[in-house]
Amino acid sequence: MGELPPYSTLEGADASVIHGALAQAAAPLLNATYEHSWQRDRALIKAIDDKLCAVAAGSIRGEGSEKPRWLEGLIARELRSASTSYWSADRFARVRLLERLGLIDLEPDDTYVLAMISALGPDKPDKLRDDPDLIERALWRVFEVEGGGEVSLTNVDRFSGDEWRKTFLELTSDGTLDRTRVLNACLHALGRDFAAYRASWYSATYLALNPTARETSISQAELRRLLSAAVPANVAFALKQLIRVDKAGLLDVEATVEALPPATLVKAKGTSIAALTLARVGRVRFAGSVGAVAHAALGHPHPDVQRAAAKLLADLGEGDAVLAVAGDLTPSVRQELGLHAEDTEEPEVPHDQSVAPAPAPVSTTDLAERSAGLLEDASDVGELEAVMALLAVGGAEAALEPLRKRAKAVVARGPRTDIGDAWLPGQVARLVLGVLGDPAPPAHPDHPAQRFVARRLAEVCTSTAPLLATPDLSGGWVSPTAFVERLTQNPQPRHHDLIAALLRLHPEGRDEAARAMAGSLPAAARFALDGIEPTRRLLRSGREGPASWWIAAERSRAPYAASEAPQLTGDIKTHTWQENGRPRRSWYARFAVTTTNTNRPADDQPTELQAQTSDQWGGGYTSRYLGDWIPTLAAIWPHDAEHFLALTCIPVLESPSWTETAHDVPRTLDALARHPGRMGTLAAATLAAGISASQRDHRLHAVDAFLDLIPSGRIASSEVATVMARNAQAWPSTRWAESLTSIAQAPGGPPATVDLLTQLLPQLPADHRGLNRLLEVLRDELIRLGRRPTDPALTRWLADFSGTSAAAKTARLLLG
Repeated sequence: MGELPPYSTLEGADASVIHGALAQAAAPLLNATYEHSWQRDRALIKAIDDKLCAVAAGSIRGEGSEKPRWLEGLIARELRSASTSYWSADRFARVRLLERLGLIDLEPDDTYVLAMISALGPDKPDKLRDDPDLIERALWRVFEVEGGGEVSLTNVDRFSGDEWRKTFLELTSDGTLDRTRVLNACLHALGRDFAAYRASWYSATYLALNPTARETSISQAELRRLLSAAVPANVAFALKQLIRVDKAGLLDVEATVEALPPATLVKAKGTSIAALTLARVGRVRFAGSVGAVAHAALGHPHPDVQRAAAKLLADLGEGDAVLAVAGDLTPSVRQELGLHAEDTEEPEVPHDQSVAPAPAPVSTTDLAERSAGLLEDASDVGELEAVMALLAVGGAEAALEPLRKRAKAVVARGPRTDIGDAWLPGQVARLVLGVLGDPAPPAHPDHPAQRFVARRLAEVCTSTAPLLATPDLSGGWVSPTAFVERLTQNPQPRHHDLIAALLRLHPEGRDEAARAMAGSLPAAARFALDGIEPTRRLLRSGREGPASWWIAAERSRAPYAASEAPQLTGDIKTHTWQENGRPRRSWYARFAVTTTNTNRPADDQPTELQAQTSDQWGGGYTSRYLGDWIPTLAAIWPHDAEHFLALTCIPVLESPSWTETAHDVPRTLDALARHPGRMGTLAAATLAAGISASQRDHRLHAVDAFLDLIPSGRIASSEVATVMARNAQAWPSTRWAESLTSIAQAPGGPPATVDLLTQLLPQLPADHRGLNRLLEVLRDELIRLGRRPTDPALTRWLADFSGTSAAAKTARLLLG
């Protein structure tokens, strides 16, 4: 293909000129199919920026000529790529040229609109003025299409100096676009279910147009609808605009007050208080509706909102109405209003950790159904163990036959590309096919612990003896009695299964089981039960079993020693960038799990540790995409939680800063909460990061784990507090306050909340952002428990406050 002229020389040229310049260069591609052409000329297509124009020119042979058969596919690929990746300045402009030349017919669907947003290129106002058809067909649809990932109006403008916003401002100022229509379109877009980040472009563009109060008043009905929007920022925006209208004397007061109750429950207290303030304009003529707004606001969790609502009700002469909901108010508000606080010191709540129950046995009747479930989601480790137990003894081929086709499809389909072939349903599918005598090629998971599980699954088919490691106790334990009985039935155990059983051996009842042992059992099994080591001569001879058996036997008798437990290091880093010409800065934490082991662990030594860092992104030993592996990895060794956290904790530790790597956060927190073993440094750090996570649903998982592990003393609140203080610059305290408020609402939660804050607050600087909210939570829970702060470090820290800041006032109330 010859050298191609630039796009600028082609734009606006008639077909004959284009054909004369480029027909010869494009001719070899004309009659090829799309897929063949793409594969043959892929490198050339990517390398030559103006290739599409050459295709256009080469396909024009006069009237009645056929369009290249592969062009539609190529254009579809270009649009898909441009609609998801913001990196090419004007790919859409070339596609639009082909469309205007009549070579392709395109619908302005979402992909088309996003490609235009991403790749219309520079000089957008000029291109749109010259193409009014594009304005009518596609430009107005940018108010309907949200986008996502790299391509949305918000994201493109963020990294292009507000090009799109400036385009709309320019086109409205010169009359190309109707100003009123743009303003209304912005408000309609805010009423859609767009995410907060992407919705922000429309509110910012509305404000950039600087509408007058009268222009805004015309849209009062749309603004009132936004008062119940799902995005808090949209509610705040609508309130500000309605307040402007009110100040201009143009507000429809009655309709506005009737629409205000949902706005009082927005999470941000400033928005809720603004709604109460706006409601006051109708307190004379529409007192009933204003009272309904105040009643709704009493349900807000923030004490400042409750105070403002109570005051408004008092001003309306409805102060007694607060008594009816006194139980829903925070203790500090009840105290200030002189209401009876019925909360007193809570009795001790017995610890009821949600450990995994022993798996229910599987029969040949329900084997197919339960195995089919595991082919879709293998995260239930008890279910997996129960199915394995039945398959190990043989005779299940007929029951599994209906799953043959499905298992082959699971193996052939493979997992998401970001986790390679290390997905657990694929291992289950290989087990099913192995039982059916139709083995699939083995997979190669990344981490030795995953490979251990895969090897154990694979060896189920090697004999028809019972498995040793199927849990028969809750928490994933194997009772010593069951262990001895199974070994007696199967004196030549499967290699990985014996290791798994040793690691799951319950500490209680070992002496009795050892005394009941009969016959010749592996020496490592005897040692796991009675703790009596054989002579060194026998160990050196190798006649007493593989070294991995002895490692597992030793692990079964004790968790990690302090010298071999994984350690966590981390530091706070600063990220600086320019956004729309303004310098920006944020902080984030980075971590590394370090171990004393410098060698790559063997596949039959799953408790041996491997270091990892935050910089390992989506491959190697990283745990970012472990998915349904996590419960199974956590169940390998019930004695100690640190072994599976060494593999899985990094995404949780990063979750306060990054949402892109947070896929495994809920599973890791749930597995931590259910783990029956020792909790160490990684457990405390994981829990601290969980209640700081950026996603609220992830914090709720951490709240459940906190209630399982802190009140029982399995993790010390002082350790969690130390981790939180160390990362306070990067982990917003507003998330802590929200998580601790949820914890305090659960049985046993108030004392645990007070203990944590007592340890945490003295480690924070007095000017820490969001500090007052933490002090308010502490005050509420102390009042609820009928206590006063008595910890010397806390009282000294509180006494150091001075001035009139909100934190200083709350500190004095705590001490008073």
